Amino acid sequence: MTVTALPSRTGTTLNGGYGPAMAAKEALTRDLSAELAPQGIRVVGLRPHGIPETPTMKDVFELKTSGMTYEQFQERLAGSTHPRRVMKLEEVANMAVFMASDKASGMTGTIVNLTMGSLDD
Repeated sequence: MTVTALPSRTGTTLNGGYGPAMAAKEALTRDLSAELAPQGIRVVGLRPHGIPETPTMKDVFELKTSGMTYEQFQERLAGSTHPRRVMKLEEVANMAVFMASDKASGMTGTIVNLTMGSLDD
């Protein structure tokens, strides 16, 4: 199971090679699935949107924003999703558990879009 991010599929500013690296990771997920599926091994990826409760998003906030509070930054992230909220880390973990379970046995070679509509797949 891999985890990528929204820049894997859309252009963003101030990310350098992050977007292409995430896109490459998604391609690797598909290729590994093609190679490993005949042996009964599933390979899937998760693509969540920014999760403000993680240390990484706090780093992003400090590096990329000025003139706004962390709460305003969270509201900005939430404003780009269909339900106007951000996904919680627990929700991503729950999806990871489901994808790793036999209940998702029909899923392989795909990236689960967890951007809450920020990126329509």
